[in-house]
Amino acid sequence: MGSRDSMMRDYEEVDERIDLRHYWNVIRRRKWPILALAFTVSLVAALVALSMTPVYQASATVLIESQQSNVVSIEEVYELDTRSREYYETQVELLKSRPLAADVVETLALASEPEFSGEEQQGGFKLDWLNLDWRSWLPFDPASQAAGLQQNLDPDQQVIAAYSSRLSIEPVRNTQLVRVNFESQQPALAARVANAHAKAYVNSLLAARGDVVGSADEFMTERLGGLEEALQESERRLQEFREREQLVDVEGIRSQPTREINELNSRLVEVRGARSQAEIAYQQVANIDGASPDALQGIPAILDDEVVRRFQEAEGRARQKVAELADRYGPKHPKMIAAQAELAEATKNLRAQQASVATSIRNEYEAARAEEAALRRALGGAQQRYQDVGRKESELNALQREVETNRKLYDLFYTRLSETGATGELEAAPARIASPAVIPLLPARPNRKRIVGLSFALALFGGMMIAFLLESLNNTVRSAEDVREKLQLPLLGMVPLLKAKGRRKATLGKVFFDKTETGFNEAIRTVRTAVSLDNLEKPHKVILVTSSIGSEGKSTVAMNLAHAFAQSENVLLLDADLRRPSIGKGLDLPNTQPGLVELLAEKANLADCIISGEKGTADVLLHGSIASDPLELFSSKRFANALMVLRRTYDRIIIDTPPVLPVSDVLVLSKHADTVIFVAKSDATPVRQIKQGLDQLSRANARVLGLVVNRLDIRKAEKYSDYGYGGYYESYESGRAAS
Repeated sequence: MGSRDSMMRDYEEVDERIDLRHYWNVIRRRKWPILALAFTVSLVAALVALSMTPVYQASATVLIESQQSNVVSIEEVYELDTRSREYYETQVELLKSRPLAADVVETLALASEPEFSGEEQQGGFKLDWLNLDWRSWLPFDPASQAAGLQQNLDPDQQVIAAYSSRLSIEPVRNTQLVRVNFESQQPALAARVANAHAKAYVNSLLAARGDVVGSADEFMTERLGGLEEALQESERRLQEFREREQLVDVEGIRSQPTREINELNSRLVEVRGARSQAEIAYQQVANIDGASPDALQGIPAILDDEVVRRFQEAEGRARQKVAELADRYGPKHPKMIAAQAELAEATKNLRAQQASVATSIRNEYEAARAEEAALRRALGGAQQRYQDVGRKESELNALQREVETNRKLYDLFYTRLSETGATGELEAAPARIASPAVIPLLPARPNRKRIVGLSFALALFGGMMIAFLLESLNNTVRSAEDVREKLQLPLLGMVPLLKAKGRRKATLGKVFFDKTETGFNEAIRTVRTAVSLDNLEKPHKVILVTSSIGSEGKSTVAMNLAHAFAQSENVLLLDADLRRPSIGKGLDLPNTQPGLVELLAEKANLADCIISGEKGTADVLLHGSIASDPLELFSSKRFANALMVLRRTYDRIIIDTPPVLPVSDVLVLSKHADTVIFVAKSDATPVRQIKQGLDQLSRANARVLGLVVNRLDIRKAEKYSDYGYGGYYESYESGRAAS
């Protein structure tokens, strides 16, 4: 177990190096097709570049002013905002406009030039000296299509179209410069047209500005007359309003109702407070209307009256006097009668004063309500008068604003019109030619070196991409890298393809002893070593050899691996493939020999079933007769008991099993095995099938030790492997032959 973990760590440590070498090997083994494609494409590109007519390009640089040097402010009437990005982009589009191109074509009489009249073929890729035309290889002819479209245009339009196709406008980034580029087969004509186009653009801006100035003068003159009439009409309406409303001092008229409203509001607040207090006392008195006079004694507003308090004190003294005299005299005593008369008089006065105070409270409340209502009516009248004054003021302000606005507009247009008359002849150019075009000495295109170099590089890159694509489409296992990357499984060994193509089936089980198959023998020894080094503390005794499907050479690997172990150990080779057995044929053993089926059916004993091998070879237990249900046999206790006996007898037991995918025998057998060796045919078995077989073993909890890549073609191994297995086998065999 420890050696296997160490092997996986070694794979991870060289992961990055393996990836780089893998890519390099993909390119290396397909280098000649890649180079052939690159040289072919480069040759075609060179022929095309040589056939192309040289085209020269001349450039004139135009400076578009971002801000005019305005002598007077009249230009604000008709000038655009030349500082905005939109203005700059607009000027670039004007440089590309068709009217400007038509003006240059007419000025330079370009219709007589062969390049524009259509008398000379432009930009052709026709290889006259090879009598080839690349356009004939296309499903359509672009030249004939373009000619058909131009036939629908009149001659002038054809010339302008040809002119526009050679013209390019190129803004210089982060500047106000624009390059006017023109291409032609004639260097002098290219420079002449580029300068003419730039000059035509500047002249068009000056002409457009002159038209705008004239239009602005005419507009302002007409507008000034209307503004004068509007100013006079607004002044007349303002004066009529003042006279109709008799407005002299609007501020003074407005301040009077304001003061009155403030005073009335202050007085209303005071009266409202007094009315609230009177209403409280009134409510107390109104709640006892119709009750006994004694009920008035508990009202706070009546108790607060000074006269009532004096009468209450007098009544109290009289009541106290009557009480004192009642202890000494009888009710008919003169003093007693006088005291009672005094008490009755005091009580009468108190009741009369309480009633008077209650009446006074009612009167005060009614007076307060009446005063509050009067103040509200007065305040409403003052507010109405204030609103009337405000409405008049608003109308007056509106009329005054109208007069002021009309006066400002009139003064502005009058000033601008005067400036226009004084500066009508003064014009500043909105653009200028910063750098005129010169006659080019070298053609702009075609750049033959660049075309050939770029074609070679692209073809080389494309060839490599095709090689990587073909490599990625391969879904088989043919190298250690494939085992690691596609299956994440340790590689136990790579068994090469046997040399003798006509080798009989009967000799496949003894190839290990064939000295001519040194590469095969060393590969089997490598597998033996990998199995032996795995879990040294508890060596694997029962080893299953299986594959995903049939015809992958698992039986050949099992037989020769058993002989390899038999060189130093007591080994038994067990044929557990009861459906398509091949061990007997591979070792050239008789079919009449009893085997596993007879042993489990108790028709023969173990000694009769085992075929003892010679020294250095493994003992063999064949399948025996045909079994009706192999799966039942492998699931029986008799098989487990027999395997237990064999474990005590042999150091190693190599079991050849059926494939994993067609039948499930190996899943049952894996319960009795220490490990499983999985065999895959090189460059043949799809990775998907291998993964399906491994998944089934994993679900059965079988311990897969690793993968053996069988039937490796050593002639291709050097290409597929990053470690040079093929070269090693070849050199090893050459050394053995020499010795």
